[in-house]
This record gives sequence, structure tokens and C-alpha cells, in this order.
Amino acid sequence: MKKLFNGRKQLILCFLVVIFCLALSSFIHFVSSSYRKIPCELCQESFQSEPKSNWILIYPGLVGCGKKCPMALEALRQFRERFPNTNFSFYFLITDPKESEEAISNYLKYYEVSLSIKALRPQSESEIKMYRRLGAYLPEHPELKRRDEHGTQFFLIPPNRTEVYALPKLEEKDWIQIQSEIRSQSHMTL
Repeated sequence: MKKLFNGRKQLILCFLVVIFCLALSSFIHFVSSSYRKIPCELCQESFQSEPKSNWILIYPGLVGCGKKCPMALEALRQFRERFPNTNFSFYFLITDPKESEEAISNYLKYYEVSLSIKALRPQSESEIKMYRRLGAYLPEHPELKRRDEHGTQFFLIPPNRTEVYALPKLEEKDWIQIQSEIRSQSHMTL
């Protein structure tokens, strides 16, 4: 009887150690990640025209921006070059709804060649709310636009189109971590 009781104690102790290790691992992952993962109810619908195998990378910027946007678009180009075996679709989120098609086309002309980037305009109030929730700056006051003030996040949408990752930078460690997380989720659902 005493051996049975000791066996149960050891089993319970092992179970608690496993739970603790999983909790510690999750905490370390949370603390070390520089990205945020947000459920995306609109991603399936918004990107129907994109191939199902493509990762979607979005940069919200201002047409005419001479500081942050050119550096961010160059970061997108370099990111694509580092991962040539991955299919990407690149979008420049138009953060000012008053921007003309001509101004957008002229601004993106250079990047369309090197990135195949497309302009993305929110089509509904729910899309605008989603991008604001993600941290995309959609200027409501002309003075803020004139001063070229906007965020510098990237939004990464995986092929499953169920979530969006908000990344302050395009770093390889985050990319690897996100892919690993998605692979583990897909194994759990099988």
C-alpha cells in the first residue's frame, strides 16, 4: 500500500513538473517575442485573391513619406531576399483615405519593380477599425500627416489567414518563431 501511495506521489510530482515547464516555456516565449499575435476575422475575406500558399506582408505608410517608409520598404525587399523559397504578397497600406490613385501609383512605382508591392486601401469601417487596433496609424488630422508621423510596424498574415502578427521589425528570429508556432498549431489540429 505504501509503494502505491509513493507511486502516486511521484506521478503527481512529475505531472506538476511538466505543467511548470510548459508554463515557464510559454512565459519565456511571451517575454522574448517582439511581436503580437492578434486574431483576424477579416483576413480570409480581405485577401481572397491571394494564393493560399502566400504569406502576406503589409506595411502601413504615408504616400510621400520620405523618412520611415523608404527604409521600411527596403526592409521588406531584404526580407524577401533572405527567404527566397517562401511565397510572399506585399502590400502598402494606404493610411490616408484622401490619397489620390495617381499619387499612390507614383509613390509606389519604384517599389513595384523591386517588390511587386500593391496598394491596400481599407474597404470598410470594420477594416479601418482592425488596422487601427493593430496599431496602423490612419491620420485624421492633416497636421499629423504633414509632419510625417506614423507608426513603423509590419503586419504578417500567414497562409491560414486566421491571425495577424504585428512586428515592430522584420527580424529572422521572429520569423522562425512564428513559423514554428504555426507548424505546432497545425500538428495539434490534425
